[in-house]
Amino acid sequence: MVLALAVITTALYCAVAVLLVWKFRRTGDAGFLWLGLPLVLLPFAALPLALWLEEGVDRLALGEQINAFPFTLVEQGRLTMGGLLTLLDLAKHVLWGALALVAVLALRPHRAKDASSIED
Repeated sequence: MVLALAVITTALYCAVAVLLVWKFRRTGDAGFLWLGLPLVLLPFAALPLALWLEEGVDRLALGEQINAFPFTLVEQGRLTMGGLLTLLDLAKHVLWGALALVAVLALRPHRAKDASSIED
């Protein structure tokens, strides 16, 4: 089940990447390339982080010691496991939002053709 979801997710992100490159080539608007950061690269870059996080959470659940930040905050009792997961998830959303904002600001406005210049 996990493998099937991973394959579907990879295919979807690859399709988004292809469409962004296609739109860029068609329009020449670099904003479409910037959109690739939050929509394609960030999810792929988050995969190793998610695997590292899963391993750390599993080790904490087994009571093993982890000498890596931010797991040390959970070991010290300064942060709960739920708080850690929420903090990391919100940090990911802040990064995604910032990259998406830059990408949208980089898009050029589309200007409609003047109706008087259209010949019948």
